Amino acid sequence: MNFKIVFQIAILLGYAAFFLKSIWNGTVSMYVHPRIIPFLIFAAAAMLVIAVLLLGSIVRGRGEKVSLLPLLFYAIPAIMAFTIPPQSFDSNTATIGEIQLKSGTYGSSNLFSLRETRHKNSQNEMSGLADADTGTNTTPEENPGGTKSMLYMDTDNFVDCMNDVYEDIDSYIGMPIEAVGFVYRDENQFKADEFVTARLMMVCCAADMQPVGFLCRYDKTGTLKADTWVKVDGTIDKTEFSGDTIPYIKVDNVQPAEKPDNNYIYPY
Repeated sequence: MNFKIVFQIAILLGYAAFFLKSIWNGTVSMYVHPRIIPFLIFAAAAMLVIAVLLLGSIVRGRGEKVSLLPLLFYAIPAIMAFTIPPQSFDSNTATIGEIQLKSGTYGSSNLFSLRETRHKNSQNEMSGLADADTGTNTTPEENPGGTKSMLYMDTDNFVDCMNDVYEDIDSYIGMPIEAVGFVYRDENQFKADEFVTARLMMVCCAADMQPVGFLCRYDKTGTLKADTWVKVDGTIDKTEFSGDTIPYIKVDNVQPAEKPDNNYIYPY
């Protein structure tokens, strides 16, 4: 029996099982962007094929002395994947990048990568604006008779809303906004009455996770616990932050909110 081949087959089957199990139970979203899932399925299928092809070599090389130690470097991560339960990231996770409230940049990712795509699609499909009376999608320029609109930010349009406001802050000043996210506070960057209604943005995988959101000013910020989920109601205004002009939310009310099933958002 060639135990090196047996070990290799076990490792291949272990990784394939982990990929497929994560996809089946939905925990894969804690590790990678959904667009990576087809590649994981392909990788799992390839590993299964290779494992089957290696079956014919199990009884070959009999009596040959081989070292299994190098294979431990592949086996240990597979064992950890099955024994350590997946956990959602929050602002205290060591690998999370720092939030950057600057126009046009959020870490290494291009938050405005949707700009060209958004202009190619209809405004009704991409806008996060809803008319206060009709509930239909609209833009500030389309509001009849100066009817106030409401900017609703949720999982599906969080990035799009940020893109729209950052591209043309002046058009949104004074507009009511409702946003759901977790409380992000940084004593080194923010004043005592400031926090961010944040979401964790994943560009590719968990390694590039970064909190994004609008700066909020609220006279009761001190009562808010970091990483708790809240719904913020207020109006949009602009301010100076670290030498940049950025939008912020003048908060009128903060209410507890439920954590969404998938607390990550994606720029594309």
